[in-house]
Amino acid sequence: MSALAVTGMSVAYGNVVAVHDATFTVTEGDACAITGPNGNGKSSILMGVTGMVRRRGEVSIFGAPARNGDVKWAARHGLTLVPERRQLYPELAAADNIILGCYTWTKSIGKARRSDAYGRAVDLFPELKPHLKQAAGTLSGGEQQMVAIARGLAANPKILAVDEPCLGLAEAVAKRVYDALAQIHAAGTTLIIVEEAPRRALTLCNRRVEVRNGMAGAA
Repeated sequence: MSALAVTGMSVAYGNVVAVHDATFTVTEGDACAITGPNGNGKSSILMGVTGMVRRRGEVSIFGAPARNGDVKWAARHGLTLVPERRQLYPELAAADNIILGCYTWTKSIGKARRSDAYGRAVDLFPELKPHLKQAAGTLSGGEQQMVAIARGLAANPKILAVDEPCLGLAEAVAKRVYDALAQIHAAGTTLIIVEEAPRRALTLCNRRVEVRNGMAGAA
């Protein structure tokens, strides 16, 4: 079954066109790498399909036509984005940032704290447990990335889209992040990973979409 289908999608910021005529499909259960040089539209593709920015063209999630510019609709239908540079709430505790992922579907902080999804997200990164009460902004870059991925997983996604998960991280930390992504995929979640350099992503991903000059298609 098609988890995500993108047909003729374009994304523009004012007069600047970042994505032009992107067309590709991600099958349920895939781990898909979106690769290409910086500034060619990879992140804008994720922003378009998740509703973070408005787009032209067609996007469907598990066969349902996605509402344009509607992040909540995408999340309700199973697509969650872990954005580039994490975008955590730095003043909130790491645990509270993760709980916000659960809140997207529990609509209750109390239920979120007690949910199995929160437990699974925390268990994915045992090294975070001593720091869960610590303000997210005081964590290292690698720890913040772990919190961001845990928050995404806590939303109970069917598709987890991760934008540049290893940006600025040391190699050992990047490997730990990819080990966690492999665990998420092995548990049945469809993955979409944006990476500038394909080498690391293709150790996990079974298919690839190449982006050049704002145009995307299967590589």
